[in-house]
Amino acid sequence: MANGLVGFVLNKINTADWSDFALNLFNTSAVVWIACFLASALLYDSALEDVITIPDAVIGLGVLAMNIIPLAKLSWLALTVLSLYMVSTSPPRSGRRRGAFTALAITGPTLWGPALMDLCGPAILKADAILVSTLIRTDRVGTIYSGVTGPDGLPTHFAIYPPCSSLHGMSIAILAFVTISNTLGSAWSARHILCALLAAVSVLAVNVSRLSLIGLLPMHFSAIHGWPGNDIAAWLSLALVVAISFVGVGREAFARA
Repeated sequence: MANGLVGFVLNKINTADWSDFALNLFNTSAVVWIACFLASALLYDSALEDVITIPDAVIGLGVLAMNIIPLAKLSWLALTVLSLYMVSTSPPRSGRRRGAFTALAITGPTLWGPALMDLCGPAILKADAILVSTLIRTDRVGTIYSGVTGPDGLPTHFAIYPPCSSLHGMSIAILAFVTISNTLGSAWSARHILCALLAAVSVLAVNVSRLSLIGLLPMHFSAIHGWPGNDIAAWLSLALVVAISFVGVGREAFARA
């Protein structure tokens, strides 16, 4: 986890003002940072007395070799491999297994989400555009949707780019839910899966609503797309995800915690 985060930090330090990105957590979601800390705490707090087996040594050496190479994506891939191995070999509901599940969820927004965007970006962005154009009942061509007539009497058109996609926010929502449920030690059930999906859908709804407001109020594009619209959408999404997560884990989790 540390190697992957260092990659984000160094990239931002080399491309922009250090203090600005430090205040913004180096452009990495605070949920990712918190999840990394809590996953590490669960793993270090686990008390397993098992001896190191040959498969343990092989996986450990492989993960170490992947982390020696200074590539952030390779570090996240190593974390995926290690997490899957720990999930498969750890006792049910143990601290080690819960930490491994959390670590695996971290690779969603840091590795697999961006990889999916690289592979299927146009289709994902097109899906966002379809939702927006359907909601505000305007035309759409590919990833470009039409807004209402602008203040100058001319039609407006808006293109959806990867940073505006709902995919990243949805992966962060699932990470937040997995982190909260595993930290509180809540056993997974059908309700958990439903709430995790609901958390992701709530983020999708907020993002689509924001993009729709841009189409309906093009004269306020800067305020909706930038500040304060972006901050409001981010905080609203976080509040919804946290609320849904706490509902999903249930009272029994708080009683155990």
